[in-house]
Amino acid sequence: MLQDTGKPKVYIIIPNKNGLNHLVYSIPSVMNTSYPNYYCVFVDNCSSDGSLDFIQKSYTNIYIIENRMGKGFASSVNMGIKYALAQGADYVAIYNSDIKVLPQWIDLGIDIFYKLNKVGVVGYTEIQKEREELFYNAKDIKDQVEYNMVKGLPGCLYICSSKVFMHVGLFDEAYFMYGEDNDFFHRLRSAGYVLVQTNIPVWHYSEGSSDNRKFYITWLAYRNALRYSLKNEDTIRIFQMLSALLNQGCNPFLSRKTDNPVFKRMRRYNIAVNFILIIASCCWNLFYLPKIISQRVYTKKLIQKATANNHE
Repeated sequence: MLQDTGKPKVYIIIPNKNGLNHLVYSIPSVMNTSYPNYYCVFVDNCSSDGSLDFIQKSYTNIYIIENRMGKGFASSVNMGIKYALAQGADYVAIYNSDIKVLPQWIDLGIDIFYKLNKVGVVGYTEIQKEREELFYNAKDIKDQVEYNMVKGLPGCLYICSSKVFMHVGLFDEAYFMYGEDNDFFHRLRSAGYVLVQTNIPVWHYSEGSSDNRKFYITWLAYRNALRYSLKNEDTIRIFQMLSALLNQGCNPFLSRKTDNPVFKRMRRYNIAVNFILIIASCCWNLFYLPKIISQRVYTKKLIQKATANNHE
């Protein structure tokens, strides 16, 4: 890593949970980044597969944080963000441990912040593991970068302006994993920030740290989708979300979308299992409803304050 103080300081947060099989290609990819002023922060969430030893022995220039409490992806990301902000980061990138990036991914992403106003997050185009050739064929994308303002972004990689965390807070750790990024994006949009997706590709294995926990991951996907709606949306949207979950999980006539990782995650099992998971998700959210309502009120006040600050 060559540091050039003339460029904004970018901290790359890499959360990990037993992802050694993916770190062997993902870390070399990020270390090949061409941007001259970046720092990597590896946050390990109680791994038992040798991930920590691999980073300690092979990459001495990567700062390591151990999430000994094992509170999940959102908690690990927050620990990394707090460290980055304390070091004076201008931008923070959230980097999944099972992806590959082009060398110029930061340079091209940072350019978007300068081209557009009120950009809070810049995201990338996710390439599924089965289509790896699309990723490698895009190496000369520099003069062909396109972007659009969107409501959501692929969660495997995105860059945030550091100031947004001061305005809308960090990730909601109650999600544990899956859904915390959508919640964060919602707060950004509500506070007046713009989300931008580029056509810059990122290859994503998908669920690389969750290969042995498929059932649990599907449960979290249902549970957190409903939690997001209860926390952020009105009554009509809450019922629409529940209806959408039942449709995705239990509609026998629904065609499979093999190129959609979210759909694949929620349609992993048969109708009966999916229905049980959805009912269990409803029960979980009902049990924690008082806390969710409390967070809903707190979030609304936080967003109102952030919006007022942005208009000053």
